[in-house]
Amino acid sequence: MDRSLALRLSTLLLLSSAMSFPLKGAADPNLKIGRYETNTKECSFTGSKQESSACITLQLKGRSASVVAVRLIGHGSTKNSRRQLTFVTLTTQEESPLKCSAGTCRLEAQSWQSAVSSVAEASFNSNGIATGLPKAWAANNGECSLKNRVLRCSAVHINGEIYKAEAHF
Repeated sequence: MDRSLALRLSTLLLLSSAMSFPLKGAADPNLKIGRYETNTKECSFTGSKQESSACITLQLKGRSASVVAVRLIGHGSTKNSRRQLTFVTLTTQEESPLKCSAGTCRLEAQSWQSAVSSVAEASFNSNGIATGLPKAWAANNGECSLKNRVLRCSAVHINGEIYKAEAHF
């Protein structure tokens, strides 16, 4: 078989298989995947050093239909450095507070509640380079909740440390 005929047949096969998938009316599989970010009016979090830190940014990241990460970003210990604390929550598709398209999300829920499965911390210098390895821990029990534009999260580490955050936006 010559190459041009083989190329035409493979193109035809590819086109016919693509046409067999329903396009119109199909559900968007990425409705919960992406990021919502906003500045906070008032915000603080307590990390592994059990010190309260002010935060300036709140991010909600839809990682899948059932996983939403709540990240609080604040100033670090030196000029222009950053600290962040992330609560990873497990939710159901119907409970996710996000509606996303092409990676950008809107916060649609007026209220929301979800269990925290893990907590992570990271620090970055003024150039945005990590100042050590990020730390992550499984949470014994924890919860994030949203009500009246206030997001609260708390979780307990296996060693008894309490991680908590509150963001007004």
